[in-house]
Amino acid sequence: MRHLSRLFLVLSLAALAAPAPAQIAYQPLAPGCAWTYTDGAGHERVIEAVGTAVIQGEAVVELVWTEPDQVYHNFWSLGSTGAVYLHAAFNEDGFVASYSPPILWLPAVTATDRCWSTVTRIYWSLDDSVPWGVETFAYCIVGGGVTTVPAGDFETVAVEGSLPPLPAFLGEAAHDASGRRLGGGSRQGDTNAYAAGVGLVKEGAWELTNYGGPTPSGAAGWGEVKALYR
Repeated sequence: MRHLSRLFLVLSLAALAAPAPAQIAYQPLAPGCAWTYTDGAGHERVIEAVGTAVIQGEAVVELVWTEPDQVYHNFWSLGSTGAVYLHAAFNEDGFVASYSPPILWLPAVTATDRCWSTVTRIYWSLDDSVPWGVETFAYCIVGGGVTTVPAGDFETVAVEGSLPPLPAFLGEAAHDASGRRLGGGSRQGDTNAYAAGVGLVKEGAWELTNYGGPTPSGAAGWGEVKALYR
C-alpha cells in the first residue's frame, strides 16, 4: 500500500509539472516584424511592428500600415494563451479611436464554425477622455486550408467579421476599427486568411509577398490547429 501511495504521489506531481499544451498565436507582435503585400495591380502595402506603447494602462505593440493612399497605426496585444486583441487605432488623416475592453480579433485556438464577439465602449482618443458610444464587433471562422500567395503556401484559417464602420470624428470619411479609411478601394467585410506564427496572409486582393521577424516563426498545420480545438 505504501508503494501505491508513493506511485500516486509521483504521478500527481508529474501531472502538475507537465507544461500546458502550446497555444497558437495568429499574429506575431514582436517589434521588428514586417509584412509586405501586393494587390496584383502593382500596389504595395507594408505593415511594420515599430515598438511598444501603453493604451488605457495596458502594454501594447504598435503596427504601422502604409498603403498607397493612407498611413494608419493600430495597437495590439496577445493574451496569455495567444489570443489577439485590438486596443486602439489612428489614421494620419485625423481619425483616432480606442476600445474598452479591447476587441478580441482572433482567439488563441480556432476552428471552423466558431464565432465570437466583443461589446466595447469606443473613445475618440487613445485614452478614455472623449467617450463616443458602444459597438459590437463579431467574427466567425468560415473555413481553413492551404492558401497560396506570392510568399508561399500557408495553412490558414479564414475569418469574416460583422464590423460596423466608425463615423469620422474631426473628419469626413468613415474608418474601420483598425483605422483604415474606407472608400477608394479600401473595404471591410473581406474574408481574411491568417496563418499561425505568420499573421495575415490574404485580405481581399492583398496577398502576402514577404514576412520577416526578429526570430524565426513556424506555421502549424491545419491538422494541428483542429487537434488543439476541443
